[in-house]
Amino acid sequence: MTRNCLRKFLGLAGCLATIVACGAVAVAKHTDDLVVMKNGDRMTGEIKKVQRGELTFKASYMAADVNLDWSKVARLESKDPYLISMTDGHQFAEHFKLEDIDGDNFLIGPIVKVSHMNVLRILPIESKFLKQLEGSIGLGLSYTSGNDQYQAELIASATYRRGRHALTGSIDAAFSGQTRGTSTARNQFNVDYRKQLSPKWFAGGLFDLLRSDQQSLDRRITGGGLLGRNLLQTDRRRLSVFAGMAVNREKYHVAPARQSATNADALGGMDFTAFRFSKTDLRTHLFIFPSVTTPGRVRAQLKSDISYKLAKDFWWGFHIYENYDSQPPIKAKKNDLGVSASLSFKF
Repeated sequence: MTRNCLRKFLGLAGCLATIVACGAVAVAKHTDDLVVMKNGDRMTGEIKKVQRGELTFKASYMAADVNLDWSKVARLESKDPYLISMTDGHQFAEHFKLEDIDGDNFLIGPIVKVSHMNVLRILPIESKFLKQLEGSIGLGLSYTSGNDQYQAELIASATYRRGRHALTGSIDAAFSGQTRGTSTARNQFNVDYRKQLSPKWFAGGLFDLLRSDQQSLDRRITGGGLLGRNLLQTDRRRLSVFAGMAVNREKYHVAPARQSATNADALGGMDFTAFRFSKTDLRTHLFIFPSVTTPGRVRAQLKSDISYKLAKDFWWGFHIYENYDSQPPIKAKKNDLGVSASLSFKF
């Protein structure tokens, strides 16, 4: 009886192993994708993605992924379906083929033809969660021996995309002070969600947590919803504007505003991004909060990063942040401005 049970168990295990193996083969990514450059170079391997004007490709003889200029690609073929996003906002989950002809040379599925320069993004459909993430983590440090002053800043962000949905989380933490003196800190964490409603319009929400010693702000928690429109979207530049409503709850270090207060705000802003193949990266985010609870009070948050590529995934850049409050409820500084240089790793 024991032998029969063991035999059945081994048989079941064998069946399961076969099913898993077949499933793995069924969803395995092809590695015979074809890339032909306009100068005649020909490569066979695996298409990782197309994004920010770059085709990421990996051949079996390559030690690491390489980034190719998307505008210099003459021919591209794959047997796998991908999620294809266009500059006009349309999305497809299809096979594709790029042919070296004039005009509409990018074939999506069996019938749709467009110019390959109107392709904004090509991503694998069945990638694992970690492979779907894109972002960066940077660290800046400085020290002045004359007055024993130090400053450190950590900037990190990650974006996850799934179909028409995009979720971005970011951390911006800065510390400064003197070894025998006072120190100040500024910590900000935010989450931004966007869903594409149509080729031009999107909706979303935001959550923001801010603490700033410079402005005597113990904490400010902000949440809101927004509706926006993409004004410009190419493989090199993107510009969008948005508006909505938000609610915040804030608490300051000192009297008379030590108790938490809840405020309602209107919301407006814009996002601008510019890329230059393998060289520079510019990102700017601006949020403006005109107060509904306190007429005349306007808050603004600005983040801007410009990065220069050093080697592979390492970048050198400058980070600028500004938090402005036209009418703080206590006698405190209206703005908290910072500029830092950092070394970052992008993934």
